[in-house]
Amino acid sequence: MADPDELYTLRNRFWLGNFQAAIQEGNGLSRLSDDLKVERDEFVYRCYIGLGQCDLVAREIGDDAPPALRAVRELAKYVADPAGTKDAAIEAFGGLLTDPSSKNVASVQLCAALVYEKEDLMKEAFTAIRPQSTMEQLALWAQLCLKINRPDLAEAHLAKLQKADEDATLTQLVSAWVNMTKGGEARCKEAAYAYEELIDKFEPSLTLLNGLAVAKMHLRDFDEAEARLNEALAKSHSDADTLINAVSCAAFQGKDQQIIDRYLATLYSSHPNHPHVVKLKAKEAEFDELAAAYLKEVTNEEDLAKIAEFNAQLKK
Repeated sequence: MADPDELYTLRNRFWLGNFQAAIQEGNGLSRLSDDLKVERDEFVYRCYIGLGQCDLVAREIGDDAPPALRAVRELAKYVADPAGTKDAAIEAFGGLLTDPSSKNVASVQLCAALVYEKEDLMKEAFTAIRPQSTMEQLALWAQLCLKINRPDLAEAHLAKLQKADEDATLTQLVSAWVNMTKGGEARCKEAAYAYEELIDKFEPSLTLLNGLAVAKMHLRDFDEAEARLNEALAKSHSDADTLINAVSCAAFQGKDQQIIDRYLATLYSSHPNHPHVVKLKAKEAEFDELAAAYLKEVTNEEDLAKIAEFNAQLKK
């Protein structure tokens, strides 16, 4: 008989976004081999990164730590300040991926790929996890394929995950991602079912509630999507993904602009450097610039009235 997987619950809670529960699980695991202790610490520290406590991770992991943990430390530094640490992170991971003592460590490859993906260095991200030696690397590879609009390649890697373990949490998550990307009522229903099954098997998390809400929006079941998003907001009123999805859901429902503006205000204040926020602000600045340039050419009240009406329609 195969030995029990002592980190099964820890891994799954991390992958599902139940970070605090995963930390508690990890803190309760003590009688482990040295290799499993390193893996336990890696997932616990990644949970702290997920909770935004990057300084704790950077402070506790020293230069003499195993390569897997040093990679997590570099990831934490980057997540804490992407703009300020971009060059340092890329240089650090370049070193880890060429050092004979760390280049073949799966966690080093994974953390490097995560940073490269955030910086849109897709070739480097794919190269970093090319060995695909773990289920998590396979799942990330599929996610990268979806980002470059290649759902066919993502589906091929989903097949590899299904062959390895059809019921695994990562397999179910990737299946939902692929189905929603490819679209169609049947596929979106499958995605929603996958999220509902994971919620029943484990517990609701921000990751699962948002995934289910998006699947429901694909199915145009906006009331159910709103209910799941409200459940997520009750867990965290300032979670970026939840707020972004709440804005979309409210817009689809034709909610009052004031409601949408509240979600946006919370998103902007809580996550000023989030990629979605940066893009929104850039578009708003571009629109304001174009509008100001056009207004300079307006010479009569009739045109001004038309512009005011047009702006009002845009806000709707």
